Amino acid sequence: MSTAATVRVLVVEPEAFDQRDPATRRALARLGDDARIEVVHDAGGVRRALSAAPCDCAVVDESLGAACLDLVSEISRTGTPVVYVSRSTGEGLPVEAFRRGASDSVRVGTDYGSALPVAVLDQIRRFRVQRERGEAAQRIEWLEALHETIVETIPAALAVLDGTGAVITTNPAFARLTGAPTEALRGRRLAELLPQDLGEIAQDAVRDAARGKASGPHLARWDDEAKEGEARAFDVRTEPLAQSRSLLLLSEVTEVERLLREVSDLRRTNENLIQNMNGGLLMLDASAAVRFANPMAEELIGAPVVGHPIASWLGAAADAEGALGRTLREGVRFRAVDAVVTRADGGALPVALSCAPLRDAEGGTRGAVVILQDTSEVKQLQRQVLQTEKMASIGQLAAGVAHEINNPMGYVHANLYQVGEYLDDLGRVWARVQELRKAVASGPANAAIADAARALDETAGDVDADFLIEDVGKAVRESLEGSERIRHIVQDLRAFSHQDTAERTPADLNKALDSTANIVWTMMKHTVTLQKQYAELPPVPCYPMQLKQVFMNLLVNAYQAVQARDGESDFRGEIRLTTRVADDGVSIDVSDNGVGIAPEQLSRIFEPFFTTKEVGEGTGLGLSTSYTLVRRHGGRLEVTSEPGRGTCFEIWLPLEPAGDDA
Repeated sequence: MSTAATVRVLVVEPEAFDQRDPATRRALARLGDDARIEVVHDAGGVRRALSAAPCDCAVVDESLGAACLDLVSEISRTGTPVVYVSRSTGEGLPVEAFRRGASDSVRVGTDYGSALPVAVLDQIRRFRVQRERGEAAQRIEWLEALHETIVETIPAALAVLDGTGAVITTNPAFARLTGAPTEALRGRRLAELLPQDLGEIAQDAVRDAARGKASGPHLARWDDEAKEGEARAFDVRTEPLAQSRSLLLLSEVTEVERLLREVSDLRRTNENLIQNMNGGLLMLDASAAVRFANPMAEELIGAPVVGHPIASWLGAAADAEGALGRTLREGVRFRAVDAVVTRADGGALPVALSCAPLRDAEGGTRGAVVILQDTSEVKQLQRQVLQTEKMASIGQLAAGVAHEINNPMGYVHANLYQVGEYLDDLGRVWARVQELRKAVASGPANAAIADAARALDETAGDVDADFLIEDVGKAVRESLEGSERIRHIVQDLRAFSHQDTAERTPADLNKALDSTANIVWTMMKHTVTLQKQYAELPPVPCYPMQLKQVFMNLLVNAYQAVQARDGESDFRGEIRLTTRVADDGVSIDVSDNGVGIAPEQLSRIFEPFFTTKEVGEGTGLGLSTSYTLVRRHGGRLEVTSEPGRGTCFEIWLPLEPAGDDA
């Protein structure tokens, strides 16, 4: 025998038959190699065998006694066909076996070896046919239920039409669309059920289907009066069916059409924004190559950039540790980072760089979006504002500087006036000297020489020539000292008001702090004690003039804070300047014992235009500007304060800044 799959036959017989009477197993061996014969001896073995895998047939031997009929019942209830093996001459037990569910019976005799496999094979074939029919019926039922569910729940109106376009049957969606129950729709034509535009298109589609031709998709509209004339859109399709029938499918696409319009409008809006935005927009892949660039980006760079690596123009910002490099590697965002674009013509363009990761559907980084904003005009304005603020600060110090210059100028002027009077007296002495020289030149010693000498002595004594000569020297030395003080003041003012360099330069911050303190000192030396504690500092790469502006702002603020306590008994204002090397950088502290800053104001102290001073006494830009300048150097500006005790501003600057971000 040959079958498509292994045949499993269960033999239930006494255990003693294993050696004494193997006739049943020999007979079933004739089923062939595809037959798998399993022998069990009791109810437990039957249950285990049936639960392990389905059986195609079971052979139950009458020799099991009364238990065999119970086993026939138990096996037949599972649907497995049972062949009963009879060993008695009577018909009682085989008949009872049939009542219990046996499918066939074979009596042990001379033809047992051939009759048993025939009976078993017959039952197997019948069982398999019945099983296949049952499976097919179940499949058909499942498909019918699925079809019914789809037709009933599909969000499209379906109608089966005859060759004239009359309705044969519809689904609930079609009934809801037309507002009539399904039974009332049968036999009616589409023109009666649908509005004109939709009905005409549907009728044309049905005619195509009647000729065996599928139709669609077609777009039709229905003005819905219930929605104040809002037009509903439908996709109309037909498929030819047997017997000149056709299937009409109406799918409402109003919402889809609306969404498509919105997507189209959004696409146009985005395109307009991208193409006309006042900044360069670049889209990069994971390797930092440009995949898209708007016109402004190519205008800023000065050349087509699509397909090229962004590092060709962005330099340090595109390095692994730069802003863009970290965005691609770590997925972090950066906003308005100062960077420099090297244009195609070799020029350097300062830009504000913003970048964000471009994510894929799984959330991984597949590139980056980069925005470049030209900041050349902003930088120029910043330099102008910084210079203006410097000059404004100098203006605040003008009175102190004028007083500081006026003091040496006063005694220089007085000394020069005194020296002029001394010169008149010395001129009288010099005239007597000239007379003595003439007398000496006229000949040997005579009375004229004696008279001239006597007159010289009288005149020298009269004008006190020795004192004059000593006092003139003293006046000249004092005047030189005063002029030197004026020269230093002018030098400090010129250094402070000088515009910064375009690049960082190594600077001695002790010297920069000291020269700035000298300027401020002119206005506060009469009320404040200035303490200096400078450590030896290495040169710091920086923009010296910008840091001098920071020092000036902090010193003026410190002086004003101290001045606010003026009048308190036993109070002496003090400002302390401290420098030191700290954390791979240098630290500069400017502290005072002034009025301090209230805790609720401390968090806002670096905000632009925020000031603790009275209206008209401060712009609120000094500390904000200082904070910005220190940050551009890659440093930190921090403040601690205690109301009534004083304030300390600490500046930390790195010895090796990460990049040129000023």
